[in-house]
Amino acid sequence: MQSEEITQEPAVLPRVLGSFDAAMIVVGSVIGSGIFLKPHTLAEALPNFGPIVAVWIGVGLITLCGCLSLAELAAMLPQAGGPYVYLREAYGKLPAFLWAWTEFWVVRTGSIGALAVATAIYLAEVTPLGRLGQEVVAVVLVVGLSAINYVSTRWTAHVQNVTTVLKVAFLGMIIVLPFLLGRSDAELLQPLFPSKIEPSLWTGLAAAVVAILWAYDGWINIGPVVEEIRDPQRNVPRALAWGITLIMAIYIAATFAYHLVLPHAEIAASEAPTATLFAKLFSPEAARWVSLGVMLSAFGAVNSNMLTGPRIYFAVARDGLLPHFMQKIHHRYETPHNAVLVQAVWTILLIVAVFHHNEQKSPLDAFDALTNYVIFGGYTFYALAVSAVFTLRVKRPDLPRPYKTWGYPVVPAIFLLAFGAFVVSMGVTSPEESRAGLALIAAGVPFFFWMRSRRPSVATSA
Repeated sequence: MQSEEITQEPAVLPRVLGSFDAAMIVVGSVIGSGIFLKPHTLAEALPNFGPIVAVWIGVGLITLCGCLSLAELAAMLPQAGGPYVYLREAYGKLPAFLWAWTEFWVVRTGSIGALAVATAIYLAEVTPLGRLGQEVVAVVLVVGLSAINYVSTRWTAHVQNVTTVLKVAFLGMIIVLPFLLGRSDAELLQPLFPSKIEPSLWTGLAAAVVAILWAYDGWINIGPVVEEIRDPQRNVPRALAWGITLIMAIYIAATFAYHLVLPHAEIAASEAPTATLFAKLFSPEAARWVSLGVMLSAFGAVNSNMLTGPRIYFAVARDGLLPHFMQKIHHRYETPHNAVLVQAVWTILLIVAVFHHNEQKSPLDAFDALTNYVIFGGYTFYALAVSAVFTLRVKRPDLPRPYKTWGYPVVPAIFLLAFGAFVVSMGVTSPEESRAGLALIAAGVPFFFWMRSRRPSVATSA
């Protein structure tokens, strides 16, 4: 009897988000800690400014190709769950479920954990915090934002909008201050490229791509919340296209700002290059307090991931492939409250695990460990989701397409070729993370068949 009620009356989330909210979800989800923490990694990996800015541009354009492709799917299938729905319609429930499975265990919760750790790292620049203190801050942050997400989607959107506007303003300050203060030096960009190509350059490029992928990660976050966006056929494509274009411009300009003020070796040696930049422009005290701006940026990205994740698990549960309580909507708050709670618990466990895995390492090592696992697992399925554009053009030509991918079929093909090469490359250069990611995905297969056999009448096809 219970299964029949679920099938006849599926839970539907209310449309409470507008066009500005949609744009802020895209920008706020992507701009987090990467542009502040990863310049150190890039300067370590690559010896010259030219390859660094080229990778920022190249990965940004490829990401834009993914966004333009995702926009067609989101406008065509405006349901909670985003890529879960696209994969389900294109390839069936098993691949779709495995994406959601990976999102829960590593990708979404790992992103939240990494960003919470980044927030704690920068707070420690302002006030003394030991390793335990940073761990506690990261956990408290997850608990607090989960509470807001539990109570109100609208409140979560307000937090997102405010933090996104502030972080863009902060990055704008980083970009213009070297010029306003007359402290930029174009000589610091020389030599733009190495005099000869060494084998180490290719290894460095691979490491740089992984770092920059983390900085651009989050563009897919709008898909899972599209059920709650008003007029998604118009608002979602616009938010994706203009949002990622703005982000590219900000990232490239900020990269110039770092390298016009700081010598390459100094950026490579600094784990907090933004603080080092402000110390050079002003004073060591200014460097200490500018960390609050970076902390705010990471905080906003934690919030956007908090908003996205529960909608994925909610959608899977609505198809009967996760326990029924995960698809319940709070009778008063109209939020997927149980999914919010489950996500919070697992994220906290991940944070504690990476902090205690090797207590000799710094919190920044914990941050890097989380981001590496997130990138491999996430982009394997991002590529599969984008390929659904091709599959559904053939399989479901009847579906209304209020927006069609600009530059089809070239644009999605560029994304697929680039990220196919990346996944293979990471399998070679980061075998531990790759094997762990594949093992995690495979572990979802028996769970899928168990859930399907347990509640067959609940599953839906649309």
